[in-house]
Amino acid sequence: MENWYIRLMRRCFLWVFCLLLSTTVAPQTVNVPLSHWIYDLLERWETQGYVENVYDHTKPYSRQEVSEYLVEVIHSYQQSPQSFSSYDLQYLRYCISEFQEELTENGVLTVIPAAENRFQKIRETPPFSLLPDIVYKNNRNFFSAHFGEFDLYSDPIFQYSTYKTLLNSDTLATVTRWSNGLLFRGNLGKNLGFYFNLTDNHFSRKPGYPLLQVQEESGFPFVAIHQSKRFDVDENIAYLNLTHKYFSLFFGRDYNQWGGGHSGQLVLSTNSPVYDQIKLTIRYWRFKYTHLTAFLQYIPPEGRKSIKAFDPIDVYWAGNRLEMYLGRGLQLGLSQTVIYGNQSLKPGYLNPLAFFKSMEHYYGDRDNGAISIDAVWRVRNGVKIYGEWFIDDLSTTKLGSDFFGNKFGYQLGVFLVNPLGIPGSDFLVEYTRIKPYVYSHSVQDYNKYKHYDTILGHAIGPNSDDLLVRYRYAPHRRLRVEFSMENYRHGENPEGENVGGDPDFPFRFNIDNPSAPFLEGELLTRFLWNMGFRYELLRNTFLLCRVTGIHSNREGGTTTFFSFRLSYNFGQRPELMPVYQPATR
Repeated sequence: MENWYIRLMRRCFLWVFCLLLSTTVAPQTVNVPLSHWIYDLLERWETQGYVENVYDHTKPYSRQEVSEYLVEVIHSYQQSPQSFSSYDLQYLRYCISEFQEELTENGVLTVIPAAENRFQKIRETPPFSLLPDIVYKNNRNFFSAHFGEFDLYSDPIFQYSTYKTLLNSDTLATVTRWSNGLLFRGNLGKNLGFYFNLTDNHFSRKPGYPLLQVQEESGFPFVAIHQSKRFDVDENIAYLNLTHKYFSLFFGRDYNQWGGGHSGQLVLSTNSPVYDQIKLTIRYWRFKYTHLTAFLQYIPPEGRKSIKAFDPIDVYWAGNRLEMYLGRGLQLGLSQTVIYGNQSLKPGYLNPLAFFKSMEHYYGDRDNGAISIDAVWRVRNGVKIYGEWFIDDLSTTKLGSDFFGNKFGYQLGVFLVNPLGIPGSDFLVEYTRIKPYVYSHSVQDYNKYKHYDTILGHAIGPNSDDLLVRYRYAPHRRLRVEFSMENYRHGENPEGENVGGDPDFPFRFNIDNPSAPFLEGELLTRFLWNMGFRYELLRNTFLLCRVTGIHSNREGGTTTFFSFRLSYNFGQRPELMPVYQPATR
């Protein structure tokens, strides 16, 4: 018979939909892409104390949420304008221009003028003055239109980049990427927001790519390989977002970040490809609560060559997250997640109030559950420390030992704004450590912590650590100079052995050694430095240049190379030009 639960859920969703459409609510806006500069800026301003609290360990933010943070910054400026550097004031004026519709809806009246837009100056100069009025009418979007309660904004997408990356074989590969596409966003009335982003991406590499339809740990879904030298992949982000006062109900495809790391997040990062999802978000007072159910694509190792060679298995990722602001600059986050597959959606894992570990026991202890605790503390204005503890599995009686079942990772960081009194600068130190066998699952391979053969959490994978030191300086809003150093270590599985260095190889009872020391196996180390700059030519038009040096313990010596990117409206997530492949590949 048809599931009574499914019938009930259909009726509930219909009832909620009708209720929301019949109620006057706050204006609805879409999410800000995770690649947007506003995320770095809000973290900076929160650390300086211009914003009391930003829920920066649960992303993305909606445009409406961003505007609420900006209202606080504007009030801080009005109360103490002398505390804002020229760099911060330049960006604040730019934010007022970028989010003017949402700020207007919030009723913000400010004496701070919006930043002048280069598009406006260009359109007034021949031959661009001949462009029709509908093109860049608002001096920000290629096309914008308003029909009653219907708003629409649309832009083209372009990206060209060339960079080098160190393969696991310690061969230096040259990668070229072309991307083009279209995005549009808008809202219908004050309740319903919509977003669409479609990009067509073309990669070429020397040496060529392996002839696989799924490139392990690439961060991309199914690819079309052409004579091994290049592959094509299309990417689509599309969703509807329905809001009522404190609640937001999301259905569609987008990226998420749970955690505060800059090199990556342990629970949920943008490392893997985009996924379908249903998300409930509640924001009230000092709390932000999120329930997320994601629909994953399981790829067994034998399916990399041909995705059609195996029957598909339905796999789901469910997570509940509560972020709380405790006052005095202290914020606490609690997350629980579970991956389960080869079964239908489970009501217990759809329950936003359920304790997943208890549900996992109820369903037979076959699934892959985890919990996480993270915190951030603004010690004083300009200084914050943060950390996270991701617990995949834990035996409290064997804490402090090398027991394989103590599968967890942690991340610690310090972030300074304007160190040494230099305006427009910041300094970061971040250390990430992941123990052996984390992200793997001993019961069923399809329950490992992967989507499209790419880790959902931190890219360094199990039996690894990473130290990142970074300094950034922006003499002007448009220009940012960056210098960073990174040291990566990984314990690889030796031939015919398993030391917990690959999420595709879980612990085998009565075969593998129960003692799993950190970095056991074949040690791989990579030390690298980066020096480069990013310049904004026009709104969302960026030029990025970088010089990188990398040293591997296997080859010896340091290799230096140059990377370049020119982009326009590109990137739904932080689009990296990876310097090296993760060793788990």
